[in-house]
Amino acid sequence: MIHIVHDTHDSVVAIPPSTTSLWLDASQVHAATGWEWKPQGLCRGAACMPIPPAGHGGGQALVDGARLDLAAFWRHLGWPAVHDDAGALWVLGEGADSQAAAWESLQAPDFELPDLAGRMHRLSDLRGQRVFMATWASWCGCRVDLALWQALQASAGAHGFTVLAIALDDAASARPWIEAAAPTFPCLIDAEHLVAQRYNLVNVPQAVWIDEEGRIVRPPESAGSTDGLRERDRQTNAMPEAVVARRAAIKATYLDAVRDWAEHGAASRHALAPQEVRRRLQRPDAAIAEAHARFRLGQSLLRAGQEAQGRAQLDMASRLHPDSWAIWRQHAERDARGLAVSPAFWERVDALGDKPYYPPAQL
Repeated sequence: MIHIVHDTHDSVVAIPPSTTSLWLDASQVHAATGWEWKPQGLCRGAACMPIPPAGHGGGQALVDGARLDLAAFWRHLGWPAVHDDAGALWVLGEGADSQAAAWESLQAPDFELPDLAGRMHRLSDLRGQRVFMATWASWCGCRVDLALWQALQASAGAHGFTVLAIALDDAASARPWIEAAAPTFPCLIDAEHLVAQRYNLVNVPQAVWIDEEGRIVRPPESAGSTDGLRERDRQTNAMPEAVVARRAAIKATYLDAVRDWAEHGAASRHALAPQEVRRRLQRPDAAIAEAHARFRLGQSLLRAGQEAQGRAQLDMASRLHPDSWAIWRQHAERDARGLAVSPAFWERVDALGDKPYYPPAQL
């Protein structure tokens, strides 16, 4: 038996474990990916990807009678296909080229995630509203931002606006912070960092502004956070009053900008023109795509009790995507407050030099 994890599907197929191939019939391909194997190739809706014939470009045969080597096809596309040591667990990730192409329309990539009660929510369910999608985690000081976002929701919700909070975290860790904030907006759980993958997010809190028609009007940016954390006393956790005041003022300015957009929509000066959104978008590369696949593999292995293998995959994900603080901090050492601010964290922050931990939002 092989367990196959895909962006939108999770399946177990009755074939022997393998570290080289995934020979599946048409029904198994569909169960694993949601794609249909047709004469013209593998298809999602009207879009089809041709299967190259045997020997094409000197490559191996991908089809053997009624079976397709899905792993080889994935590699043919240049997409990540990674597995555990035994070949019993595979993760098929989305390729960077596919994500970059999807962004050209500026249509916000859809996703489906659960809330604390396990109810599933899709981003597309919010069509017709302006959506301030913001990420957070229990291991980040930004966990207190849930209360600020609730105040934002209370003041701007009447304008056809909603906050959508995404916890890049597990439900058990996120629960006390969500329950304390008692939000009236959706708070979803993304333990696999699917949203981080779809939107090329690297930290928390980051935000994306999405208009009523589901188009991105501000691409991923720091959600009002600053590098004031670097001025914190690392022994006492105290921060100079001037720094505290400056951080609060910058965050208030950012949230005021969100309110202005919530009220005025496209007429707000903070809603960017399409060409500016495209200019600011940071597109992923093949290494980043593989990093997210290995992160999901590591998460699955940890849940299965395979600690050493899981940690090895998470370490590899961080090496492939060193700019992702979200990947690294998700499994970093935590202090008594549950924050991922160990000496190793501060070493990484110091290594940034003049490069910001939170690049300022360009309002």
